[in-house]
Amino acid sequence: MKRGILAGILVCFTTTSFAQELVIRNDQIQRVLSYDGQVWRTVRFADASGKTALTTRSDEFHILPMQAEKGFTVGDFVADSLPVSSHSADTSFVRIAYRPKPAIAGKSGVPEKLLITYFTVKGQRHIRKALALDYAGTAAGDPATGSPGSGHPAAVDRLEVERFEVSKPATGGGRGEPVFIDNKWFAGLEYPAGYSRHTNGNTPADYARHYEKVGNYSFIDLEGRDIEPAGKAGLIRLMHFPGYAATADSVRFSIKSKTAVFGFAQAGSSIHQAFIQYLATVWKAPRSFLHYNNWFEPRAKDLSGNALVDIYKEFRTATEPYGVKLDAMVIDDGWQDRKSVWQPLPKFFPNGWADVKKLAGNLKKEGVDFGFWLSLNGYTNDIDWGVQNGYREAIPNPYFKQFRRYYSLSAPAYKRELLRQVQHIVRETGTVYYKHDFNELSDTGEGNGHPATDRHGHEANLDAAIEVLLATRKVKPDILQNLTNWVWFSPWWLMYGDYLWMLAGDDGTNGNWPEISTRAMASTDRDTYIWRMWGNAADRPLVPISRLMTHGIIKSSDGRMESKEDDLQDWLEHVLMHYGRGTLLKEWYITPSALKPDEWKALCTVDSWAKENRETLNNTVYVGGRPDEGQAYGYIGWHDQNGILVARNPSAETQKLIIPFDESTGFYKKKGENYAATVLFPYQDAYPAAFQSGGKIVIELPGYATMAFSFGKGKPMRSVKPAGKIVWNNISKANGKRETTLTVPTDTGNRCDLLLIGYPELPVIQINGATVAPRRSSKSGINQFAGYARAGMLSEKARAWNMQAFDLRPYKGQRITISYDGKGGFESYLLAERLVPSSALKSAEKNLLWPITNSTRRETVRLCEGK
Repeated sequence: MKRGILAGILVCFTTTSFAQELVIRNDQIQRVLSYDGQVWRTVRFADASGKTALTTRSDEFHILPMQAEKGFTVGDFVADSLPVSSHSADTSFVRIAYRPKPAIAGKSGVPEKLLITYFTVKGQRHIRKALALDYAGTAAGDPATGSPGSGHPAAVDRLEVERFEVSKPATGGGRGEPVFIDNKWFAGLEYPAGYSRHTNGNTPADYARHYEKVGNYSFIDLEGRDIEPAGKAGLIRLMHFPGYAATADSVRFSIKSKTAVFGFAQAGSSIHQAFIQYLATVWKAPRSFLHYNNWFEPRAKDLSGNALVDIYKEFRTATEPYGVKLDAMVIDDGWQDRKSVWQPLPKFFPNGWADVKKLAGNLKKEGVDFGFWLSLNGYTNDIDWGVQNGYREAIPNPYFKQFRRYYSLSAPAYKRELLRQVQHIVRETGTVYYKHDFNELSDTGEGNGHPATDRHGHEANLDAAIEVLLATRKVKPDILQNLTNWVWFSPWWLMYGDYLWMLAGDDGTNGNWPEISTRAMASTDRDTYIWRMWGNAADRPLVPISRLMTHGIIKSSDGRMESKEDDLQDWLEHVLMHYGRGTLLKEWYITPSALKPDEWKALCTVDSWAKENRETLNNTVYVGGRPDEGQAYGYIGWHDQNGILVARNPSAETQKLIIPFDESTGFYKKKGENYAATVLFPYQDAYPAAFQSGGKIVIELPGYATMAFSFGKGKPMRSVKPAGKIVWNNISKANGKRETTLTVPTDTGNRCDLLLIGYPELPVIQINGATVAPRRSSKSGINQFAGYARAGMLSEKARAWNMQAFDLRPYKGQRITISYDGKGGFESYLLAERLVPSSALKSAEKNLLWPITNSTRRETVRLCEGK
């Protein structure tokens, strides 16, 4: 046998027969192909040692021409020559050229030449593959419209970059998702709109993943062209929909596939961990970005004067004492002339970009950068003006027709101008951030540079959007790009953007479950949307929650998302929940004058804490149940052996939050070791429970509590607690009325509330025979979700309710009688903050949260239930 090694590529030739073996590898992974006398087929993947291996039966690729029912695989081609290898210091390539067999040569969609490139990078536990399909043509087409010429033979409906069978079980898959094989291997296209199928070649069905069915998830109609009619057991397919070949010169055309990647998990690692480690080699690295957005403040929307600069000065004055500094001031929709392709509005900027540059410069002098809202497809702009000026409108599918109009990104004229303008803005203003809103990417229009189908228009428009994103980074490599409405949660979006919108309403308060605080209902609103997507650990997106845009913290001059009765602790808890999600994109839709000094302290203290713990918070996962059905939930993140949990109980009754202490929540360290917790908020003390890795973390949360914890190796310490028990008794009267006798704790601190909830009517209550007035009240708002984001959100358990809170502190130490007079169902609870001795805990942690109730501990008890 003759053997040769070239740059990490091992080629074996057997001299006794035509059987030959080609091993493409680096120091971590190998892909083995076998030659059958005509073509090379992958027969296995393995780690470098060969001990961990996956056997395959491969067709290598599949080409499905337009309107065809049957396509072509490697078996319809012949290798043109021996494989050719090349290498650099760290990267190795093998290229195999194929020509079609005479039986298919010249048929529609069949290339004259097909080149497969396999390549590896030293040190990486994954290997890649790409195809190039070359065609000849007689006409170059119309550059104004992107339509092919009359002699153009090159159009491919579906291109499968990988097509192979395995005997091992597979999971995952979908649009922009990897397939996981045998919990050891992953495979996918490095492209947000690649499609992966497994098990029988057709699993999952299009939009079968849970998170694809809910919210304003971007819908694209594949018209069944993703389906393989002759599915086989174990068949895995990685595919996309290229459509027309691109012009290489006057007579040549080509289709370049998206890149396939195949990787594995090391022994002792989970496949999810291995995939995230791979993703970290290709994504835009996680970056924190704290900025102000002017969308909710009328004063800040007038860009003609110094309002934006003056508002920043107000921010700086308020935050500098806490060491907090905004990264940028961002102007949202409204800065542009809608009868243009992203030119500034003369009303604000009569001298055009010179005035915008001046505004950016004035902000820079004050110490802050500048950012823009900019919808790539011109959504909210005057599309009639654009059509009159030669820009082509996208023709959306029925789902997107219900919304506003927009341009086709793939149509050459608009794409050229968009590319020019987006880069020009960066050069002129030095902007550090783009909020790219409204990403429909649906276009079925003729003459827009793709076949007139939704699937091909989607890919062509996505390719154009990616081209703009990459071109922007060439001008400013460190620019931050936020991709908002109508994206989908493919992890490969993170190769091009830094953040993705969570697909919800812009703002809102969830009134499905009784809560007395409007700010608390605002947190429930955000977290229920996240639960909808990430709440099921068995079927959740691979995009980290920390990469989401959540519309940040809103505190505006019009009192949006709050009530007059909301207090400082309500505000602090709302802020903590925003940061506790691990949020990297920290958006402040805040009017500086709307915050009191203690509210600034609350905001800045949490911001500093999050900055100190960013590495841990970056890894948060959702745990617990559905917030707007009263179930305890939270976000836990791990970095090495240290963890942080921010949790809420949105119900009046004390609940236990049970969290898996394993890889499903991002814990990848050794099992069977002892861990302890420290309470960081709303007080600072040890948490009196032991936890063992590999088991479960059980946390008890009092009613309506928001709490933060840190975890580390060790044994639990003692904690302080109130002395004595709360004593009460219920009495049923002969007339059907009910009474509660209660001794109000003598150690009551700043809060001792009687909480009364009616479904929906509230009973009239008296205390010691006297009618009393509530200090706070709230009421239900059932399933009030944004119209475009309702899917998956409607709660079947929600029912109408009213709620009141009565202050019992004036009765401290007294035995009182509470009588209830009313029809219908109701509940009553006691929520008491009870005084405790000072905690002996001495923490070495920096930038701790504000322990706003450090001298008390909350207890909630259910007093009475009326039928």
